Amino acid sequence: MKNVKVVPGLVKNLFSLSTVMRNDWDLLIETRNKVKILKIKKGDIKYEFDQKVSKNANGGYFMGMQIEPTKNEETKNSKMKKNKKS
Repeated sequence: MKNVKVVPGLVKNLFSLSTVMRNDWDLLIETRNKVKILKIKKGDIKYEFDQKVSKNANGGYFMGMQIEPTKNEETKNSKMKKNKKS
């Protein structure tokens, strides 16, 4: 993804849907078991925001997702840790 900013120490990462849409990602909504799931998709890449994080007084809410590192990221991080010890 492009134009991503990381805020060190922030417990939750924020994600701009308007930036995603400007970069030609599709924004989709699906209902599963009476719960709305927000999805973004571009080509073969798809992310699902399937967790309600918090609700505000106006009835809106923040959506979130659990992101698991891929094997490539785990391998890269492991190698970086080993190189630091050397």
